[in-house]
Amino acid sequence: MSGLSMRNPERRIETNPFDVDAWNLLLREHQSRPIDQEREFYESLVNQFPNSGRYWRAYIEHELRSKNYENAEKLFQRCLKITLNIDLWKCYIHYVADTKGQLEQFRETMANAYDFALQNIGMDAQSHVIYTEYIAFLKKVPAVGQYAENQRITAVRRVYQKALATPMHNLDAIWADYTAYEKAINMTLAEKLIAERGKDYQNARRVEKDLQTMTRGLNRQAVSVPPKGTASEAKQVELWKKLIAWEKTNPLQTEEYGQFARRVVYTYEQALLCLGYYPDIWYEAAMFLQEASQTLDEKGDVKLAAALKQETISLYERAITGLMKESKLLYFAYADFQEEHKQFEAVKKIYDRLLEIEHINPTLTYVQLMRFIRRTEGPITARLVFKRAREDKRTGYQVYVAAAQLEYNCMKDEKVAIRVFQLGLKKYENEPEFGLAYANFLSNLNEDNNTRVVFERILTSAKLPSDKSIRIWDRFLDFESDVGDLASILKVEKRRKAAYEDAQKELQMNHSMLVIDRYKFMDLMPCSGEQLRLIGYNALKGTENNTGAPTTNTKVLPARGPQAASAIMGGAGGHADVARYGFPRPDIAQMIPFKPRVNCTASFHPVPGGVYPPPPAAAHLISLLPPPSCFIGPFVNTEMLCNVLSQMQLPNLQYAKSDDNTIGPMIEADVKKDLYQLLATTSDPSAVVRSSALSDLKRKRGDSDDEDEHGHLTGATIGSIGTRDAYKRRMNKKNE
Repeated sequence: MSGLSMRNPERRIETNPFDVDAWNLLLREHQSRPIDQEREFYESLVNQFPNSGRYWRAYIEHELRSKNYENAEKLFQRCLKITLNIDLWKCYIHYVADTKGQLEQFRETMANAYDFALQNIGMDAQSHVIYTEYIAFLKKVPAVGQYAENQRITAVRRVYQKALATPMHNLDAIWADYTAYEKAINMTLAEKLIAERGKDYQNARRVEKDLQTMTRGLNRQAVSVPPKGTASEAKQVELWKKLIAWEKTNPLQTEEYGQFARRVVYTYEQALLCLGYYPDIWYEAAMFLQEASQTLDEKGDVKLAAALKQETISLYERAITGLMKESKLLYFAYADFQEEHKQFEAVKKIYDRLLEIEHINPTLTYVQLMRFIRRTEGPITARLVFKRAREDKRTGYQVYVAAAQLEYNCMKDEKVAIRVFQLGLKKYENEPEFGLAYANFLSNLNEDNNTRVVFERILTSAKLPSDKSIRIWDRFLDFESDVGDLASILKVEKRRKAAYEDAQKELQMNHSMLVIDRYKFMDLMPCSGEQLRLIGYNALKGTENNTGAPTTNTKVLPARGPQAASAIMGGAGGHADVARYGFPRPDIAQMIPFKPRVNCTASFHPVPGGVYPPPPAAAHLISLLPPPSCFIGPFVNTEMLCNVLSQMQLPNLQYAKSDDNTIGPMIEADVKKDLYQLLATTSDPSAVVRSSALSDLKRKRGDSDDEDEHGHLTGATIGSIGTRDAYKRRMNKKNE
């Protein structure tokens, strides 16, 4: 177990406030204590994870166990509308059923609670429990008189129809219950109603099967935490986006645009419960709501269009007051939405809310606010925003550039723009980007002398460090190359080389590394990419992975053998390696296998601390064998055994051939017969004689018993006979 998991949950949360496992440990501990002592913990829990239905439900159930119904209702009001979690809404239904039973209007209250739940989460794939409970509740409602009975039947049918048109789990059981219900009321009318509802049921059933496929692997119980960039997080994001894209294809094939839009919005809401820290999901949801509102407005559904517009505002508010309270993207998108609807005062309030966050750099906010004021009130009023930005100590140099461009582009007053740049230069002499922006502005005005003055002022400033002046020197050289003469170019180039040597002392500078900038233009280089690397230009510019030259169709072949020499030594292979990988590569042909081993005592490997790894086949066999600890003996000293075998003297027995055809105690014919049988039955592929050749010898031996007839056949000769003619071997086998 790691050291992090060994620490207590409080310490882990102090280190990482989004440690979900630590919060769960604390939650289990606090659930067994009185609620009066634990409200502070629960508040910190739901504030840390405000869109987690599981934590809200734990908080509410703890209050209900203590019969604090008033507190539970307040919690429901805080979380129900913004947390569309199916388990949380089931808890709400059960709460109403358990606590409102004594009211005179209990049935109406309960029916309203069910309708409220189905209106918000009735499209969930797991909402079948709520539909089933609602239907069972309506069936139990007493009805006095025919009119009341008809009212109850109509209400039950309405819920059935809505359920059967919704893709969700357990749909087959609801369909079977519905058909039985209709048949029990009126058999004649049932056939017509079942046929009408059967189309919706089959369509929903088809979509539900596709929905199961789309949601396979999706973790809907995940808690929103800031992304860490892990593979599992990326997979979940991909699955959610696929599900959203699938819902946008209108799988239900409904002709009612409002129903289609509701399903897509509900899918976005479910995604935000798990991906609440992804601003792109919030933005895409808001954009879809805006588009749906405009579409409905064009179709004439003004009421639903206004409702979706209000939902868009609510979505933006939830984002910038909740998990995305520091996301500039959503603030700016919200401001543009309000500006599109002519709510200019609301836009100003949005920008002011963002500027009030102390630890956020307000520069970009001021720039966007200036642009908004320029669009709605004119460029003169936008100067007041620039004045406000100058008084803010957190503001960066970019606001001066934006103000100067606004004066030049909108007011057509280059003098005021130059004064704004001069004012900013007094404050940001140490910012090379501001100096470049000022110099580019003057260069575009064809103010050559003033541009040189600005370059000299910036480069001779004591506030600008030498390492930050490199880009300005490069731009100065480009400027002189465009408008200056050769003498001025050489002068700037000499001073630039001295600045480079001072800024990058670790590099061995040469004139050829810097002269390239004199002759390049845009992405056109005077040298090839390979030559730039050899010179060291890419290392100087910090573009090791960029050749700096236009790509060609030249195919680089890998070098082998003596051609793979170092590029510095002039070998072609080295050049190929440099061009392919960006750096010379060593020759690994002579590398030997090495397997590190703890407490290695082997000395036969030339590198200490390791051994030769076994071949793959041997390694696989070793992995299948039992571990050495399973063998408990007997143990054999292999070295002693080998020594005994090597020193053993085998008896050298020689038998002379007798007159009665015997060799020692055995008859010669028996010896030959045993030898032939041994050779014929051997399975060793390296045997000298094969069975097919031996069959030929047996056939010959049957024709003549003269031992001299084939005494001249050696093992090699017999082997050659057996392998020389395959057709002859097959014929010999048939003859036998």
